[in-house]
Amino acid sequence: MRKSKEEEQAWQKELITREEAKLISKAGLYIVEVYQNGGRDKGEFTYASGKQACESAIEQAESVGQPYNTPIYFAVDFEADSKSELEAVKDYFRGVKSAMEKYERMNGDAFKVGCYGSYYVVKHIDDEVPGVSHFWQCKAWSKGKDYKYRDLYQYDIDKDLELDNGNTILVDFNESDDSAGGFQV
Repeated sequence: MRKSKEEEQAWQKELITREEAKLISKAGLYIVEVYQNGGRDKGEFTYASGKQACESAIEQAESVGQPYNTPIYFAVDFEADSKSELEAVKDYFRGVKSAMEKYERMNGDAFKVGCYGSYYVVKHIDDEVPGVSHFWQCKAWSKGKDYKYRDLYQYDIDKDLELDNGNTILVDFNESDDSAGGFQV
């Protein structure tokens, strides 16, 4: 997993570039795009911030060369399991969907919307926000539960992977049923 993340001053180091995407693709790997701008506090999850996040994620996906009809996963990176937290996350995803639908009306095509988070988050979004089509469950905060409709499951984080050119990148290890929407450029 490589994240598109705009957090603190280190965010530029984590945005995937088109050149990096080409190297990853050349190594035979698939890229699954995750957008995260904070995502660690309930207060960050509003309808308006969901719209803004989606607009920023679309810009990043276009700059990398991500093909339409592949998902951009939006990260919920905290233990959201109370009713108020899950409702805030739902509002955020409603904003994401609104912005993606607007983009599709203007461009004739769009990216799919995915949700990255704990069992409780992905299940709630699948149940409550129509049109979110991809689900990436993280092991953290899932309390041993496994969402049966997930496309990806993150089971290990921040491991080194050496590329053919000698560079090393940090990746997260995930299992997939081949429906995760990975892409190559």
